[in-house]
Amino acid sequence: MTIQEQFIEALRLEEQGNVTEALQLYIQILQIDNSFRAALINLGSLYYRMKQFNHALDCFLRALQLKEDYIVLFNIGSLYFRLGEYKKAIIILNKCSTSNPDFYIALLVKGIAFSKINNYKAALGCFKEVIKKDPANKVALTAIILLYYEQKNYTDALRYLQQYDRYHDSFRFREITSDIILQCAQYNDEKLISHSLQKKGFRQFNEYISTIPHTIFNDSKGTIDTKIQQLEQEIQKEPTPQAFISLSLCHLFVGNNQTALQYLVKATKAV
Repeated sequence: MTIQEQFIEALRLEEQGNVTEALQLYIQILQIDNSFRAALINLGSLYYRMKQFNHALDCFLRALQLKEDYIVLFNIGSLYFRLGEYKKAIIILNKCSTSNPDFYIALLVKGIAFSKINNYKAALGCFKEVIKKDPANKVALTAIILLYYEQKNYTDALRYLQQYDRYHDSFRFREITSDIILQCAQYNDEKLISHSLQKKGFRQFNEYISTIPHTIFNDSKGTIDTKIQQLEQEIQKEPTPQAFISLSLCHLFVGNNQTALQYLVKATKAV
């Protein structure tokens, strides 16, 4: 059998699921011709699937020495990532993106690698570039939402949640969305309050609120019922947006959803 026929046989074995036999045949081919690039790439892919990452990396690095292309660069970058060598992964994935700017999966992995070394600014930049090329990309959108949320940047978190909503079911973000709405009310953000009134999941927000114990509002100034009375008196004297918001939140906590909604509406009008 010629070396080319051996390669075709290795491909057939691989397609049939005979991974061990295919692997041995690729090794034999490379013993005959260590510059057989296709065999190196296929052997590297097999090692990768077998989670033998160091062996896979060796194969792809040898393939890269023979010829550089963005797929091999991506495989090397992904392997460095899997091995926890995030800075090396970023360097190689940069080369991959330069080689093929349209291959945005490299940006995605690079963004995750930046996250692993706590460079969240660079990570956000990568994920946003992915969104420019693929607006519905679930991984990138999820990463952006969570990063902004953890940074307490609720305005931008909500903006990307709205984009996520256009393409995917956002049930997984129910509690995050609810907390963002709660935070926007706390910080008196008219735009976010308006969104909270339009949000289809407003009932889910109420359910989230109801899970928080009423005692959270109890302090040296009294119970939540006392606070409601105090806020109602305050509004009669000076109807400020913050007073309306505070009163709305108090009513949410005791389950007066309709009243809470009315006070949120009044808050937007008082801005």
